Amino acid sequence: MIKETLERKEIKNVYSVKDLNIYVRSLLRMDENLQSVWVRGEISGFTHYNDRHMYFDLKDEDSVINCAMFRAKNKNLDFKPDDGMEVLCRGDVSLYLPSGKYQLIINEMLPEGKGKLFLAYEKLKKKLSEEGLFDNKHKKTMPFYPEKIGIVTSEEADAFRDIISVARRRFPNIDIVLSPTPVQGKRASTKIVEAIRKLDNTDVDVIIVTRGGGSLEDLWNFNEEVVARAIFDAETPIISAVGHETDFMISDLVADLRAPTPSAAAEKVVPQKSEIQLKLQQLKERTSKALLKTVENNEKRLENIKSRPVFRRPILLLEDPIQKVDEHKMKIQKNIITYIKRKKQLLKSQRERLRALGPGPTLCRGYSVVLTEDSELINSVEEVDIEDILEIVMKDGRIKAKTKEVKRSKRKI
Repeated sequence: MIKETLERKEIKNVYSVKDLNIYVRSLLRMDENLQSVWVRGEISGFTHYNDRHMYFDLKDEDSVINCAMFRAKNKNLDFKPDDGMEVLCRGDVSLYLPSGKYQLIINEMLPEGKGKLFLAYEKLKKKLSEEGLFDNKHKKTMPFYPEKIGIVTSEEADAFRDIISVARRRFPNIDIVLSPTPVQGKRASTKIVEAIRKLDNTDVDVIIVTRGGGSLEDLWNFNEEVVARAIFDAETPIISAVGHETDFMISDLVADLRAPTPSAAAEKVVPQKSEIQLKLQQLKERTSKALLKTVENNEKRLENIKSRPVFRRPILLLEDPIQKVDEHKMKIQKNIITYIKRKKQLLKSQRERLRALGPGPTLCRGYSVVLTEDSELINSVEEVDIEDILEIVMKDGRIKAKTKEVKRSKRKI
């Protein structure tokens, strides 16, 4: 009966239970939305097996999920998880093959209060990163030799004393200016901003924003947006040295340089006086050698130049220029003569044209020109009256005549 039922159906794949669980687990692991996810919940059924791996459930009012946190991840926890504790966990969704139950493999765990701060930190970090406040192109270069250093911290802080101690040891003459501010507690962030801006308006060459170690809550003012923007907006280069080496604040990310500790900040920004003196001595020696070498080279060049023929017979310098002047002079004279000839030929041509157009040739052919007594040309009989005295110009002389009669012709010549 079972065989007949199977034959009537199309069977594409037959999985073993293990294979099916493996396949489902691979689907969970390939889904990016289910990897490195944050989950908030209450710990229930907590077990720390042989002080190594941790197993527990995370639950809320409506649901529960199995969790595991292996020793490699839980050994660095700075608190002890327990039943009933509200926590924030980051982990990868997976599936436990033997039972077929899906679970959360936890990589990071924070107590609820600290978890809220961490989420706020991540949110602000993402916002400022997208705005470009962490970009290297905005980072200002630390001065090689700062004459005056500004410090933003509490006057009673160990961090201030550490910086003073390191700075004085490295360079006793360096000028240090403190802009005191509370570094923890309510409204401390506002005071930190005021201290930064106050120093930024002075002649300090670099500013160290610092405080010693503490809990995330104690250090939180250096994760405030107002402090980050004050550091970014400052014209003076700023180095951030907050907490211990493992602590990374928003101020560290936005500052021009980050130091793991206050002492390290002083070492980064204050030069070693003995090293500078050694470098100056080395530069002095190198400069002296370079100058001596330059003088020697220039003396050799001078002797070489003095030995050249042109300095023994300076007239050689003028031979080519004199010849060039003569060549240009002859060329100019030739051009002037050619120009004058061309103009003379043009004048002769124009004179002949004027002569051809004048009255002389016409008079030679038997024609004459009639003028008034005032020597004005008469073009028409309309301009002549009886008894007018006229002058007739011919090719070989002039005739004066008096008008006796004026006849007008209907036909025009």
